[in-house]
Amino acid sequence: MTNLRCAGLSLLTVALLTTATSARAEAPPLPPPSAASAPETATAEAPSVAPARESSVRLTYESTRVDRPAAATTAPVSPDDSTVLHGFRLGYGYVMNYDKPAEAFNGQSLKDKVGLRSPHHFLLGYEVVYRVVSHSWLNVLLFGNAIVAGLEQSKVLPSANLLIGFELKNTFQIGVGANLSPLKGSEGHTIIAAGWTPRVGDIYTPVHFFFIPDVDGVHRMGVTTGVTF
Repeated sequence: MTNLRCAGLSLLTVALLTTATSARAEAPPLPPPSAASAPETATAEAPSVAPARESSVRLTYESTRVDRPAAATTAPVSPDDSTVLHGFRLGYGYVMNYDKPAEAFNGQSLKDKVGLRSPHHFLLGYEVVYRVVSHSWLNVLLFGNAIVAGLEQSKVLPSANLLIGFELKNTFQIGVGANLSPLKGSEGHTIIAAGWTPRVGDIYTPVHFFFIPDVDGVHRMGVTTGVTF
């Protein structure tokens, strides 16, 4: 009896073990913890959008530099481009045959007419030049000056000169025109002038020679210099 009870218990134990083993084999495997929690996390949180890829642009000094137009520079003004020049004149004059009788003075000489004591004169005056600039090797000139002679002899012998001429390479001048004076009988003459005008910085220092012919032989000539600016 006792043996039968033990055998029954043994068979019951084997049967229970067999049932548990088969139940364990037939049950589906449990998902891993990470897989199981993933849907819950995805369901609980709002769907996240992957951030757009930021494009990095590398800026260099050369690519960002803006070429600005260079500031306009004013070219220096050259005296050679000036159209109006002026300046004072100093000079020396000589009168030929000043003591010979002349028909223009009704048989008198220039010496007796104005009371000169010497044919040599100191000249003092002022000159204005209008220059037509051609921007080449030749310019056109219009001269106008007023000259006083005889101051060294306590005399005031005024005259005016109007000339038209040419300037070569802004340096050499030549002109011809009219000489006018208030001396009765000798009011008008022709004047011929030529000279050299070197430039010193922004000024000129002209040296001009002139000749005034006269039908009675009372020719006048001389040289002037000064400053033109």
